[in-house]
Amino acid sequence: MGTSLTGAISTCDDWTGLAKEAFINSATAEQKEINIWEDGCLQAANALKSYYFTLEWVISSVNNIRAQADELWAQFQAMSPETRSSQHAEIEGELAYLQKSYDDAKHILSEEALNTAAILREALYFTPEDIHTETLKNGKIRRLDYGDTRSLTYTELQEILDRLADPSSSLFNIDQGRIGDCHLLASLNAYNQSEKGREHLAKMITPLYDSDNRFVGFFVTLPGYDGGHQRVFVQDVLVHGNGDDTQADIASIFEKAFIQAHMGGTQGKFPAWGASGSFSAWTMKDISGENAAITANLGFDRDAMKEAAINGIQAEKPVVAESSIATHDTTVTTPDGSRENIQIVSQHAYTVVGADENGVTLINPWGHNKLSDNPDIHTDATFTMSWKDFYANFGDVTVGRIP
Repeated sequence: MGTSLTGAISTCDDWTGLAKEAFINSATAEQKEINIWEDGCLQAANALKSYYFTLEWVISSVNNIRAQADELWAQFQAMSPETRSSQHAEIEGELAYLQKSYDDAKHILSEEALNTAAILREALYFTPEDIHTETLKNGKIRRLDYGDTRSLTYTELQEILDRLADPSSSLFNIDQGRIGDCHLLASLNAYNQSEKGREHLAKMITPLYDSDNRFVGFFVTLPGYDGGHQRVFVQDVLVHGNGDDTQADIASIFEKAFIQAHMGGTQGKFPAWGASGSFSAWTMKDISGENAAITANLGFDRDAMKEAAINGIQAEKPVVAESSIATHDTTVTTPDGSRENIQIVSQHAYTVVGADENGVTLINPWGHNKLSDNPDIHTDATFTMSWKDFYANFGDVTVGRIP
């Protein structure tokens, strides 16, 4: 297909203008997708072949276990009551060994089935188009597909692997890009605040290597997604997943997995059933497999939100606050102690990292905040505000669980 298109274009020397440019752009885009399909089909075939070999091994193992069990049963039947009694402990030990061998084989096959399904989904997966237009400072308009992906660089991969191996310190630096998944990034950052939370996140990601010990991709398990364990295979990251910081990290792997798991990709939750514009409580359940507790700002008992935030932070649980539809600029305290008037983004999720009787400290997943009098100037992502200002701007506090 690619050769015939190229040949057709090369024979049309007199063809010029916008129509030819549009044709070339379309042909190039189609060829790229054809190449992806071709590579994906090869990857899918290899995954099925690997599953076949595992299945054959498990069947052989189970048949061997069954033969040993039959032999043990025959020996038991031939024993006298006295011999059965004297060898009771030994027989139980052999049965326990056979049971464990069977359970191990069953677990291996189950894991291989989950991995194969994840690889097949990724191999034949295209992030749905999510086209947006942006006006540049020079007035020109450009079209962006928020679903575009790219490969990890060697440096990014090594950094991710190093942090996965040692979750004792922060796993990533949140820097939300153009995709509307603040609920995911704020929730991930909430788990990132405690060592137990980081250990849980690290266990959700498993690197895959081929027979030559070359890195292939990451398996990401979402314990609570779609009612059960959802395993996603990730081999790339989203081009527009990060903001000013273009460095991909562990959060980028989670982000791609989360978006792959949604049929609408980077589009909104409703009606496309994408990964954007959801609620932190749902996302925390996807991450942990357990329900999160929501305390809403109902007006008559606002202190319930303060109590939920303080108790959650003291218990080292992941805590997220979601802003209201209507928010207003607020004077806050930055980490260096200065006072600044910043914009509180409406319908946005923030990570709660501190809370006491004096106020609440939050992190904007954008990686920064905008000054009220000059939005082009960015200030620190972390800030502390009074409870009075918090009640005026935020609609709920969500406290998640760590398994």
